Amino acid sequence: MSEATPQDQPINSLGVLLAHALAMENDAADRYGELADQMEMHRKKDVASIFRRLEKAEKKHLVELEELTAEMDLPHISPWDFKWGGESPEAIAVDRVSYQMSVRGAILLALDHEKQAYGFYSRVAAQTSDSEVRRLARQFADEELQHVAWLEEWRDKCGPDDEMPFDDPDPPLSQE
Repeated sequence: MSEATPQDQPINSLGVLLAHALAMENDAADRYGELADQMEMHRKKDVASIFRRLEKAEKKHLVELEELTAEMDLPHISPWDFKWGGESPEAIAVDRVSYQMSVRGAILLALDHEKQAYGFYSRVAAQTSDSEVRRLARQFADEELQHVAWLEEWRDKCGPDDEMPFDDPDPPLSQE
């Protein structure tokens, strides 16, 4: 019989929810910024613009969260104790990105992670026994759905050129 892990327990504290939200938004903003920088370095302006726009949206959420929590004493949560286990739902794994990716590929990748963030907040809202945590988790889920809708709209506008990956007959050994 397996033991319950910290990830299996619902979030029933506003402070714990906000600590998770701050970590997720910070991770997402940092990662989207790194990916935008990487794509700009490889002159993939269209792909970089997707990641840059998402970075700005995540930074906006981060500023709002920091203002909301400015007077609060939030709990410290060790990386292995976050309810998502592993990497934050919104942080795209660097190894899933290639400078050869298409605009559509970047959109689909970001869409996957925004849906994961929505799923995280939706689960928190469904599992909590605290009404304020439920309200705020639903609000955060709605914000993630706005990103999902924007990405789906952008995906639907992709033309044939947006689906073509960049072909490099002599790829670099490293992207760093």
